[in-house]
Order: sequence, then C-alpha cells, then structure tokens
Amino acid sequence: MYADIDRQKLIPGLATEGFWDWNLKTNIIYLSPRYCELTGCIPEDPWFDKGFVDMLTLPDDHQKFFLSISKHLQGKTDVSILDYKMILSDGSALWIESRCRIAELDENKRISRIVGTVANITERNQAGQELHKLNRALLTISACNQALLHADNEAELLQDICRIVVETGGYRMAWVGYAEDDDEKSVRPVAQAGNAKDYLETLNISWADIERGQGPTGRAIRTGKACSTRNMLTDQSFLPWRMSAIQCGYASAQSLPLISDHKVFGALNIYSGLEDAFNVEETELLSSLAENLAYGITMLKTRKAHELAEEKLRQSEARYRSLFQNKHTVMLIIDPADGAIVDANPAAVTFYGWKYDELCNMNIAGINTMSDREIKAEMQRSLNRKCNCFGFRHRLADGSIRDVEVVSGPISIEEKQLLYSIVNDITERKQFQELLLESNERMHFIMAATNAGFWEHDIASNVQIWSDELWPLYGLELHSCTPSYENWLKTVIPEERETIERSARKAIDSGSEFNCMWRVSDADGRERWLMSKGTPQKDSDGRLLRHVGIVIDITDRKKEEENKQQLESSLRKSQRLETIGTLAGGIAHDFNNILMPILGYAEMGVNSIENKNPLHDCFLEIMLAAERARNLVAQILTFSRTQESEPSVVSVQSVIAEALKLLRPSIPATITIEQQIDNNCRNILADPSQIHQVIVNLCTNAFHAMEISGGVMTLMLREMLPDADMLKTLPGLPARWYVQLSVTDTGTGMDEATMERIFEPFFTTKSVNKGTGLGLSVVHGIIKSYKGAITVDSRPEKGTSFRIYLPVIDKPVPDAAIKGTATAGNGSILFVDDEKATIKMMTMMLSRLGYQICAFCSPREALERFRQRPDHFDLVITDLTMPEMNGITLAAELHKTRPYLPVILMTGYGKNLGYDTLNQSGICKLLKKPLKMTELSAAIKEVISGRNS
Repeated sequence: MYADIDRQKLIPGLATEGFWDWNLKTNIIYLSPRYCELTGCIPEDPWFDKGFVDMLTLPDDHQKFFLSISKHLQGKTDVSILDYKMILSDGSALWIESRCRIAELDENKRISRIVGTVANITERNQAGQELHKLNRALLTISACNQALLHADNEAELLQDICRIVVETGGYRMAWVGYAEDDDEKSVRPVAQAGNAKDYLETLNISWADIERGQGPTGRAIRTGKACSTRNMLTDQSFLPWRMSAIQCGYASAQSLPLISDHKVFGALNIYSGLEDAFNVEETELLSSLAENLAYGITMLKTRKAHELAEEKLRQSEARYRSLFQNKHTVMLIIDPADGAIVDANPAAVTFYGWKYDELCNMNIAGINTMSDREIKAEMQRSLNRKCNCFGFRHRLADGSIRDVEVVSGPISIEEKQLLYSIVNDITERKQFQELLLESNERMHFIMAATNAGFWEHDIASNVQIWSDELWPLYGLELHSCTPSYENWLKTVIPEERETIERSARKAIDSGSEFNCMWRVSDADGRERWLMSKGTPQKDSDGRLLRHVGIVIDITDRKKEEENKQQLESSLRKSQRLETIGTLAGGIAHDFNNILMPILGYAEMGVNSIENKNPLHDCFLEIMLAAERARNLVAQILTFSRTQESEPSVVSVQSVIAEALKLLRPSIPATITIEQQIDNNCRNILADPSQIHQVIVNLCTNAFHAMEISGGVMTLMLREMLPDADMLKTLPGLPARWYVQLSVTDTGTGMDEATMERIFEPFFTTKSVNKGTGLGLSVVHGIIKSYKGAITVDSRPEKGTSFRIYLPVIDKPVPDAAIKGTATAGNGSILFVDDEKATIKMMTMMLSRLGYQICAFCSPREALERFRQRPDHFDLVITDLTMPEMNGITLAAELHKTRPYLPVILMTGYGKNLGYDTLNQSGICKLLKKPLKMTELSAAIKEVISGRNS
C-alpha cells in the first residue's frame, strides 16, 4: 500500500487538503485524516468501500459525481474537477470541490488506481450565490430603468416592471397594488407577472391596521418601509393567505412601498419560492427599484396631466384673454428670453401700484428680489415644466416687499412661447404660519418646562395623538408603540388599571370631562404619579367627537402631600402623648401624697415590732408594696417627663452588658441573643439607671413576642449622622451625631393600629400578669427627655425593630463617687404640708428620729408661728404645692425674717426645679415623695451639719 507521502507526490497541494485513493481492482478507497475530519467522523480504519462514499454524497449529486469519474476513466478529461454536496455525520451538508487524476495503469494499460483531493468550498459557494443574487437584482434594476426611460403609458410600464422582475430577477411572481382611499382601505392589484394563477383574485388585502392588513403589503403601505415575510409557513401575520400562497409555490415575499411627495400610494410586491430569500443588500437594491418606479409613475401621471393641460390650454386660448382681464387675480405674461413683462391684467396694476404702460415696460427682475441668474433659472424650469409653483418675494411701487406664491407655465400666444404667471399674495398667510410655528414651539417649551404633555382621542376612529412630551411621562420610548387607548391603559400600574378604565369609559359614555390621577412605572421600576384633565369637544347636535387633554407629572406634589400627612400624624401623636403625659404627671403627684403616709407608717411599724411578731411581716409587706407603687409612679413621671434625674456621662456599651447579664437567666434557651456592638461609639449624657430601664423594657418586650415560638433577639449599637430624609421624618431631631441602639426580634410583630398606640401609658396587648402597659411609654418619656428619638418598624408575623437615637458627647465616663449614709439627730423642725395624713405621719417619724416638730397644714399659720419665734427652729421642711402659697414662696417669706434658715422642700412631682431656682429661694435640699425614714434622716443630717459647718 502507499503511504501518504507517496500520494502527495502525485497531486500537488495534498498536504493542505483532504484526499482519497481509489483502487479500482479491489474497489477499496483510502480516505485521508483531513477527509475524515471534513465528514465529521474519525474512524479507526481509513479504508472504505464504494458504499461509504455513496453514503457521504448527497443523493441528488450521485449521478453527477460518478459520471464525472466515468468520463475521467474513459480518458475524456486529464483532471476531473467536480463540485457536489457531501453529507456530514450530523446530517448537515457541505459544498465540496473534488479534483482527481489517474495514478496508476495495470499491465494491460488499463486504469487501476485514481487519486484525488477534496476541499470545503461552502463559504465560496454561498458568497457566489449571494453575488449571483445581487447581480440578478442589479440586472433587474437596469432592465427596469430602461423600461422607465422609454415608458409613455402607466399600465404598460407597470406590466413591464412585473415581467422584468420575474424573468430577469428569477422571482416566482411580482405584482403592483395601489392603495385605495375607500372605507376598507383596500389594495387594488393593477399589474402582475409570473406564476399567479387565481392568487390575486382572492387576496382581499387591506392597508388598514386589521388582520388582513398585517401582511407585508399592508404594513409597507401603512408604514412607508420595506416589509417582508421570511417564511410563509411560520409567519402568523401571513395566515389569511398562507394556503393559497403554498399552492402557488411561494415561500417568502417582500413588499416595497411606492412613495410620491412623502405619501405612499401603492406597493411593488415580489414573491419567491425560497424561504428567507431577501437579504439586506438585495432589499436595498429592490427598494431603489421601487423608488425609481414610484418616480416613473409620478412622472407619467404628471406628464399626462401636463399633456391634458396643454390641450386644454390650446383649446382655451381664446377664452384665456377674457380670463386674463380678471380684476381679482394678479396675472402677468413674461417673455422667458429676457424676462420682459409682456402683459399685465388690471389686478396686477392694482396690486403692484404701477400704471399699465409702466408695468409692461418693466422687467420681472425689477419686481422679483432674486438675482438675475436665479430668475433666469426659475423661468427655465417653468418653461421646461419641471416646476410650476414658486415662492418669491415681489417688490411693489411703494418699495414694500410682499411674499407671493406664483403658479407659472408656458403659454403660446401668437405662435410665441411665453410664460404666464398667476400671482397670489401670501404675506399674511406666511406671517400667520410663522406665528403658528412660534406658538407651537412656545407651547412645547412650556410643556417640557412644566413636565406635561397633551393628548387627543378621536371617538369615532379610536385614534389617539400623543405629544412628544407625553411619551416619557408614560414611561415609554418616543414612538415605541402606536398611540392608542389600549396602549395608554397598559402604562397604568395593574392595581389601578380597572379603576382608571371605568373613569375613562364614564367620561366617553357621558361626554363629560375626564379628570383622573394614576400611577405609572418606569423601566427601572420607579413609580410616578400623573394627573390628567380631558375636555370634551362635541358637534352641533351634542354628540361627542373627541377628548383633548393634558397630562402633568405630580409625583413631587404627591411626595410633599405624603410628607405633610406624615408630619401631621407625628405632630398629632406627639400632642396626644404630651396631653397624656401631663395628665399622668398630675395623677402621679396625688398618688405620691397618698403613698407618703403608707410608706412612712409601714416603715415605722417594721422598725417598732420584733421580727418574731406576726405583725412585723404584715408591715414589711405593706412597705414593700408601697415601694413597688413608688417605682410605678416613678415610671409614670418618667413618661410624663416630670421625673428628672441628674444626668451623667454614660457608656451605652456598659449598660447593655449589665442589662443582658441581668436578663439572660430569665430568657429561655429557645431565644438567641445576638449583639452587633460598635465599641468605638462615643458616650451619651443621661441617667444610667434610666438607660438601663430602656434596654430592659425593650428586651423584655422582644422576649415576650418570641416566648412561644422562640427566635432571635438582636441588639445593635452604632454611631450615625442622620440624612435629610431621616430629619424630615423626625422633625424634632437636630442634625448632629447620635448613637443608634436597635432592638430587633423575630416574633409576632404588630399591625398599624397597634403601633399607633404602643407609646400610650397603660396600653398593652399582653396578659394581665405580663405587664402594666407602662414599659414603652416610659421608654418614650426617657428618650424624649434626652432630646432623642425612637422609631418602630413592624409587620404581623415578621417581627419588630425599635431604634433609639441619643446625642453623643465627647467626654469620658468619670469614676464613681462613694456616697455616705445619714444618721439620726436632734433639733427643732417646722413642718408644713396641706395633707393631714402626711402631717400626722411626719410628726411621728421625726419624733422617733429625735427631733422636736411643730407641724401645720396651712402655710400662713406656719409663717405666723415662725415670725413669733424665728430663732426657735433649726430647720423648715415644707411641701412644694399647697393652696395658700407654694413652698418656694413660703421659703422666701421665712428668709425675710431669718435669711440663713435651712429649708428642705418636698414634692410629689418628679420635676427638678434646678440649682439656680433652689439657690435663689434659699432652699438647701429637694426631697421627692414618698420617702423612707432613712432618706429623711440623711437629708436632715446633711442640711443641719452643713449649717453648723
């Protein structure tokens, strides 16, 4: 057997191409690796029989392939060159060029072996086919242009064009249709050639936007653009004509609009038996053919019209003179050779202002403002019938300039070729057009500046007109769809579409104004608010003709309204809480006065009775209950922001750690506590016990929300600077740095109605033994007292998140001071309080502490007694709020008699009066009701010791 290197010597180029070696004695064929690669299969053995080659060759090319080989074997050709299609392993086909030659003769000089090459020429063939199609199209255009040049009859021209397209272009059928202006907007076939049979008789094509107008012909006429059906079997728009087209052997079609003066009057339609037969280059060439045809048709129509006009002109020359003397229409007769005015009618004399003899001795250049060269060129155009309507500026006898429209053409008078000119003064009309254009531009400018657009809806045709400004308002690209009632409704968000459609239908049915607001969605998903007002226009009988209206973007206005409503809601909520806080403060004051004797008597009872005595435990329980009541009142006063404490520098991180250490044992293992604490956050100025109370209350609420199902409680602390949007939602929050403390749970969540009331005191959704309803109201009061803010975000079954904002300070936390304890003493005390129960209890308590007490319910009586013996008393203890005069006024009156008398002020309110107020009034100490005996004795000791020192 032969090696590949031996075969390469027989045929040059084998190294770069696939090749084969056919042994005619054994009928075995060797295929090179490159050959096998072309087929798409890589066999282990490169030797095949003739049947394998038969299988690789397209059945239609079998005879051509083996006939070429046979001729070569008979010695009729030196080298056999053949193009055929080879089937690949995946079922596709390649164009192959095969070259073969005789390689060996046997001992009888007969051919025993031939070799050959194969090369893939698919791309070359495709390029050749495309080139052939383009050449064919060019030949078609050339032949059609020749027909256009020699045409003098419209019907014959159309028939010739269709015939040339079929015969020269190789298409299956061609026809020309004219667009009718009837109610159905039908397309009338006027010429055809090719395999048409009865196809055109059953077309019933329309150029309206209906089902029978969706084919390439209807779309081309409607849009003025070339349209095609690439595959009639699959193109649904071709469904009405599919069966008839398939019976005629059509597979694809192209329609090319015939346009004259920017108006489509028909279409040239070309049908092919091949799918997707029209590529871009061929479409461009055929489009130029359609343009030439449209121009030829127009020229023939114009020529025919000119011929009729000339005939009529010749027949009416006698009558022309009488018409020329018309006194209302300006007419001139001009010699095109030199521009001399030959004749002028009376209307021309009146219009121009010169006498008849003066006018007839003038040249048209004395009237027309154009240059002599331009005037001569225009007269030549008119004389050659290339143009018969002109726009000029003519000069009058008084020197003024007028805009005129001149209709001019050749006329034969006394066998001399002249030009007639009918002159119409259009100065006012042109000025009006310019004003109209300016007004239109101004209107569009106003629309763009106000973010508005206008629309018009014709009721009879259901056609809408949208201004250019309206498209972006609807969230659409300019001219991306047909303006229509349906397409407008599609721009409305789905949840409002039905309501808006009812409003629009009601306006149409009743002929009333259309007033509506709706939302649209942009491509990026952003919603915008639009408002429209449409005014009805009716005929004389009151029937609705159309609605004309305007659309305005009111998104910003809507946002302002929403912000305003949100601010009003926040203000109402703040005012309601403030009112409730004021009421709570008053109740707490009275309750403190009630608790004062209860706690005092209970404490004295505990101290007076031995532990073994059963009454000891009773008094102890009373005292503990009173202390719990005192703490509850303190919470009420905190909510009302009348309970004040001395603020200090607080590390929120430390308070969180202490609170969680306290809470963790009481929280079940089913609840996970996550912390996202920024340890770099600065400190705040507050009462640490109150911040501790805030954290405990919020965490307790979160725990209760997840007590049954379990979940995750997340505490996050970070420092932040609120942005403009946040400051709008929290109007009382100054722009400065804050610590943001968030407590988030994954529990049951809350609805809107519950969130409206969560900061109200005594409002709770928990069971009786789960809380008093004061937790969140106290939190709200504490946060507001430190000029902070609190927000809540919650949804049912989605959990709740509380966010607290407190202003930061740039100060470190000071070292804690060690406080001493008070002891009992002796001395004379003047006690004043309007509550008799308090008077009685304090008399007993102070006596037990070793003091002599003189007690009064009336400040005036106490003042009178003091004035009688001012040096008898070592200390005055007075209530703040009393009927006759308050404690501060009483202290002032006492100091008039004895300036340095120590005074202790007691109050049931939680409000601190401030150091300046107390100092100015000479008050040494402020005590808050109810108070225990140890607190009272310590305060008295501190005041008396301070006076003695």
